Amino acid sequence: MPSKKSYTDKCSFCGKDKSEVNKLIASDHSSICDECVEKCGTILQDNETKVTHDTADIDPHTITEFLNQNVVGQDNAKVQVAVSVYLHYKRLANPDILEKSNVCLIGPTGSGKTLIAKTVAKYLDVPFYIADATTLTESGYVGDDVESVIASLVESADGDIKRAERGIVFLDEIDKIARKSENVSITRDVSGEGVQQALLKIIEGTKLKVQMKRNRKHPQGESIEVDTSNILFICSGAFVGLDAVRKHDHGVGFVNKDLSKMPKESITADHLIKYGLIPEFVGRIGNIIELRKLTAKELLNIIYDSNISPFLQYQKVFETEDVLLDLDRSASKLIADNCYHSDIGARGIKNYFDQALKQTIYDIKQLKNKGLLGVKITKDTVDKDALPKYNFK
Repeated sequence: MPSKKSYTDKCSFCGKDKSEVNKLIASDHSSICDECVEKCGTILQDNETKVTHDTADIDPHTITEFLNQNVVGQDNAKVQVAVSVYLHYKRLANPDILEKSNVCLIGPTGSGKTLIAKTVAKYLDVPFYIADATTLTESGYVGDDVESVIASLVESADGDIKRAERGIVFLDEIDKIARKSENVSITRDVSGEGVQQALLKIIEGTKLKVQMKRNRKHPQGESIEVDTSNILFICSGAFVGLDAVRKHDHGVGFVNKDLSKMPKESITADHLIKYGLIPEFVGRIGNIIELRKLTAKELLNIIYDSNISPFLQYQKVFETEDVLLDLDRSASKLIADNCYHSDIGARGIKNYFDQALKQTIYDIKQLKNKGLLGVKITKDTVDKDALPKYNFK
């Protein structure tokens, strides 16, 4: 049996002498050098597996129930998204029976477009990346090219190409890359129609060579190949002015009807083309899903019921200080009404709570020393920038 000294002189794994390595970690029976420790860590990380939903187990009802935990309202949109995701992942298991069908979410700001996409990605436990279409340009021009979107998705998958190839890319502000008119211009539109042209292949599905920027598995500048055929692309935009396109389709003059008495027509591919998206791009978006403006009542429900409610999040923050945070009903109603009338939707809710609680959080330690037990946001806190009501011992 080797002596204890021999265990402390050489690495039991690679056999290197302690003089050949930076550190040698020794126990009573063996030793390991710092190089082997690093290799073991890499092997363990490479073999990590995340629990993902089997495509056979995906149920549209379950997806909708999961969405309901975060997304208030938009019931019709949530059903359509659940069906689209179900069909997409059925296609992964049976590629010959379905063609790829991407999604376009259209609705006003604060209506839940980004939240729906994030929640679906969380449910499926797949890599997710949000790209702002307004920053994209054609290759060779200043700005991010479309290949950088796929590189970023691989980075969000921690360098795992196979996982990235089943992920979701959320292309926000897609309406901002609409061409400026229906007439084809002789000048280059590198951040509008040019980007639409560049997106065509990756959205439909192609093997794309991309250069990595930063990742532990792929050094900076390394070129890798990614198959985009099974990546789900969810486009999103407010499409301001689209209603005018729809109204124009009803006719003008004597043939025009009273639009206020007519049901709102669904958005069609033709509407998007007239808005400025090129036909080839629209053709690769199989599902056009419209989200409506949230009502004041739905915004109120977000404050009290949604898992991502800023009020409930702040309550948990104050709980860590053993302080109870409360909200006057008149204050919450005012926040909801203000967000509704200013057309900022759910996005504006957090701003009100940030402003209402800023000074209290800044002074929280001093207030606790004075015996603070509770904080209540009142209508005056929201309307007049007054401090919340404090309850002391």
